[in-house]
Amino acid sequence: MSPPGSLFGAPPTPPPEPAADVEPAVPDPGGDGPVEPESATDTASAADAPAGEPERPAPAATPAEPTAGADDYQVLALRYRPQTFSDLVGQEAIARTLQNAIRKNRIWHAFLFAGPRGVGKTTTARILAKALNCASNEGPTPEPCGDCPSCREIAGGYSRDVPEIDGASNNSVEKAREIIETAHYTPSRDRYKIFLVDEVHMLSGGAFNALLKTLEEPPSHVKFIFATTEIHRIPDTILSRCQEFEFRAVTQRVVAERLRHIVDDQGFEVAPEALAQIARFGQGSLRDALSALDQVIAAVDGAVTAADVSEVIGVPDVAICRRAATAIVEGDRRAVFEIVEELVSEGRDLKHFVTLLMHYLRDLTVVRAAPDRPDLLEWPQEQERLAEFAGRFSEEDLLRSLDVLTKIEEGLRWSPEPRFHLEMALLRLVEMPRLAAFDRLLEQLDRPADRAPAPAAGGGGSPAAKPRLPDPPPPTPASADSEDAGGSRLLDLDPPPIIKEYQETFGGTIVSAKALPGEPPPQSER
Repeated sequence: MSPPGSLFGAPPTPPPEPAADVEPAVPDPGGDGPVEPESATDTASAADAPAGEPERPAPAATPAEPTAGADDYQVLALRYRPQTFSDLVGQEAIARTLQNAIRKNRIWHAFLFAGPRGVGKTTTARILAKALNCASNEGPTPEPCGDCPSCREIAGGYSRDVPEIDGASNNSVEKAREIIETAHYTPSRDRYKIFLVDEVHMLSGGAFNALLKTLEEPPSHVKFIFATTEIHRIPDTILSRCQEFEFRAVTQRVVAERLRHIVDDQGFEVAPEALAQIARFGQGSLRDALSALDQVIAAVDGAVTAADVSEVIGVPDVAICRRAATAIVEGDRRAVFEIVEELVSEGRDLKHFVTLLMHYLRDLTVVRAAPDRPDLLEWPQEQERLAEFAGRFSEEDLLRSLDVLTKIEEGLRWSPEPRFHLEMALLRLVEMPRLAAFDRLLEQLDRPADRAPAPAAGGGGSPAAKPRLPDPPPPTPASADSEDAGGSRLLDLDPPPIIKEYQETFGGTIVSAKALPGEPPPQSER
């Protein structure tokens, strides 16, 4: 990277010269060559030796133990960083497009790489810069060698002709002007001068405006590569001058395969369930997954299991999602509070648990809709248990449950009491199968003749339907208050239990699904 105080780097530091105050070796008059002067310590030791005793030889110099430097260990995300287009993981379409552009000599003057974190934007920018400046070919090549000085310097991030600029700390108009002034000078050694600006959305409005003219018509030896995680913050005037590449989140299956390749290469023993859990924790970011794998390997001695991953990085495993689904199916309210208590006491991320539960219910939906496609499941090893649960959930229950979890996931971000919100949401899911569809309830209320008879209070069988009351007598002054405006008297019908509870709670009488208690029915029902 560029040293502090310089935007575009500095030449390599020359090796230190010998100090001027070192005395040259004194020639030995009786020997064939110069001898080193005696040190003050040796002189003092000889002078302090007792008379008559042989001079003790100086102890042999022991080799110094190597000290562990800061660069002795390289994290997995950097050690296995792709160096060619063929090494890119999950971005094959972008790699193929860039390689074909180089082969056909259709190289754009400005590129914009947008996408979530940890998916290879900066890595692809360096590979593209190496492909454009590789010295092993007469021109740009789709397969950079990686061994020439240009490729090595670009891979290390200290190339003079490919400065890497942090948009967050170099976001002023002055920095933009410095880029414009530097762009007019030809490269010092390489074929192109490439400005690689990371987090370009952090540039100020003035800096963007200052770059417009140079970005639209740069010199022939200048290329721009921008990388951002928030493309919506970049002005349209900048977007229209760049060739945009949308990087996608890496699928969990691809991340798990990459993790398996790395642990096999390193000689570690990690269970497939543990790798799947780490891949799920990355949420589409390969770099986050590699960082989590690094942490788990450092914390666990021996084989790594799914329980170890859950303990080290604090991610709930599939077992607790299975327990939650069982509590929802069986209507176990006590299990809801026990599950939340376990999550809180172990310091788990409640929002992440809600996300995992959503994925588990999604797998239930997949099992109901496509039981012959286990490859669509996020937990293929749970297919048998999911098949057992799928028969006890209706499609309406699954859709309503997913809707509740989606809303509670958004509320957990800003809630001062996330535990309370999660408990209430799970209790709502427990009661969900017992609630009738609201549309069906309104239909029964508006058409009482089609409603099934209410069960008897003490029996389990089907009681006889309540007989229809005779027509009411002509209205009298005493009963005038109970008549509606059209003169027709409402039938004394037995409402459903849920309507009775509503009337006892809020008072009044529901005479229609379209009128509140105590209000007359609409004109169309009179």
